[in-house]
Amino acid sequence: MTSIEDVRKSYFSWNPSDDPEFNPLIIGSGPIGGKGRSLLFAIRALRDSDDDDLRAVVLPMSRYIGTDVFRDFIAGIKNLPDLVQNGSPEELEAEFLKADLPEGVTKSLSGYLAEMRDPVIVRSSSLQEDSLKFSFAGKYMSPFLMNSEESLKERVSAVEREIKRVYSRIYFPAALSYRNKHGLGEDMMGIAIMRISGRWRGGYYYPTTAGVGLSYNGRRWTTRIKREDGLIRMVFGLGTMSTKRGYARTYSLTNPFLRPEGSNAYNVMKTSQERFHAIERESGELVTVDIKEVWRDKFRYHPDFSTYASLYMYDENQGYFTPLDKSCIFSPAEGKVCMPFESFPRVHKKFFETMSKLMPLLQEKMGAYADIEFSYEPLENRIELLQARPLWIHEMQGQTLPPSLQHCETILSADRMVTDGSRDNIKYLVLVDHRIYSESGEFNKIARSLGEMNKKLFPEKYILVAPGRVGSSSPELGVPVRYDEITGVACIIEVGIPRTGQMPELSYGTHFFSDLETDEVMYMPVFQGESNNVFNEAWFEKTPFVYGEHKAIRLYKGDFHVYMNGDHNIGVVACGQNI
Repeated sequence: MTSIEDVRKSYFSWNPSDDPEFNPLIIGSGPIGGKGRSLLFAIRALRDSDDDDLRAVVLPMSRYIGTDVFRDFIAGIKNLPDLVQNGSPEELEAEFLKADLPEGVTKSLSGYLAEMRDPVIVRSSSLQEDSLKFSFAGKYMSPFLMNSEESLKERVSAVEREIKRVYSRIYFPAALSYRNKHGLGEDMMGIAIMRISGRWRGGYYYPTTAGVGLSYNGRRWTTRIKREDGLIRMVFGLGTMSTKRGYARTYSLTNPFLRPEGSNAYNVMKTSQERFHAIERESGELVTVDIKEVWRDKFRYHPDFSTYASLYMYDENQGYFTPLDKSCIFSPAEGKVCMPFESFPRVHKKFFETMSKLMPLLQEKMGAYADIEFSYEPLENRIELLQARPLWIHEMQGQTLPPSLQHCETILSADRMVTDGSRDNIKYLVLVDHRIYSESGEFNKIARSLGEMNKKLFPEKYILVAPGRVGSSSPELGVPVRYDEITGVACIIEVGIPRTGQMPELSYGTHFFSDLETDEVMYMPVFQGESNNVFNEAWFEKTPFVYGEHKAIRLYKGDFHVYMNGDHNIGVVACGQNI
């Protein structure tokens, strides 16, 4: 019987240059890096399957640049060590832009772009992005281009410029500090140039839906779903919305009708997508489109728009959803359009059936849990695979039940989306006061103050308690702190405050989630006011604390203890001695 180690060895040793179908897509020689190689590996696995649905999954029109091109390119930058040591990121990029790419790159790019005029993305694909544990999510850059210039020469030149910018990022502070933190040493950059999934719909370019998928669901919101069946996190429009801690629809592949938010219409509305990402033709930029302003027009391009969008109507209770069509008439005081994807799993069963086969197959072939990005055109039943890589999940040992807490006070407890792990005698707890956060509107100031508190506590570990989604790209959902501003965190507790709409969210597949897993940070959400959940505000008020640079930040000192068990969905944070 083949061992997991043998499967992984086979996966990591697979070379797309040896595949007659993929070899013509590769520019230069040497490895093409993690993103490119793992995507082509996945496509090969699907095409070699005996399943027609899996063989039909589409590879984007793409080209891949080997690391020898990067090596030859940086060899021509003679002052590189000094630039890295003493220069600014701007100076470094400027020098990279002056240098020439090796001969042959221009010719190969010209052949690729001559056939295709849709927007393209230049994706980083470094060697270390091929790691099982370190995803480098968000550490490099992946710029997109409109690819709309009349001249082929201009379009090629624009892509070459972005390739050089991606190359420069390997020496930028974010990547250097990440590699240093994890002892990873030098990296080499490959490139994946890909047609952006989607099409022009009026003045906007986007796919109907896109998202991320994982073959393992370690943060179950109910024990009725299975970890090993995986999940999908999807959005309307470009998938960039799903890789940040914003609004997205999360489905368990065990039962796609079970929502993490439950069935309360108000909670569903507060966590449903209201905006989507698209490329705007006029500006040539990635824009955020408010669906409430354009929803009638969407029926022209999406006859099935009501499978994503619904009309939420206010009333004196929790409100309610009603079917949406373009003849609906209502005022903003009466209701609003949002995208809860309510009927999507019923209408598009084929999509879930295919994903339920696709992710286990990739997991089997990689020898690790699978992490994918995709787009999906429902009316054509067309899945395009945009990324596929191993998913690192840190298997921490959970406590079956918390030990005796008779000498401690429980300050937080949870009953869903709990990870495994335990930790005793944490000295510090940092709280973001949800009332001040919501009322002040000083979201970015509060985030920066949180970063300053992180610096002051270093190297001590601490528990972070904050409303909604820590690291959200939408400040109304949670504190927009950067992950590098909370490097000392040992455990994150996200508190759901229903009346403000600050609700925790799984956020699987996001860059933030990848960092949590890599750094083995424990996580649990607490939903204020719900049974089996405790947010002990009395403790936070009676216990002495000191303010951070912003009065929304509080620092508590004590003996804090964290116990979590994902199998039983039990999580407890307590304070006191003699546990």
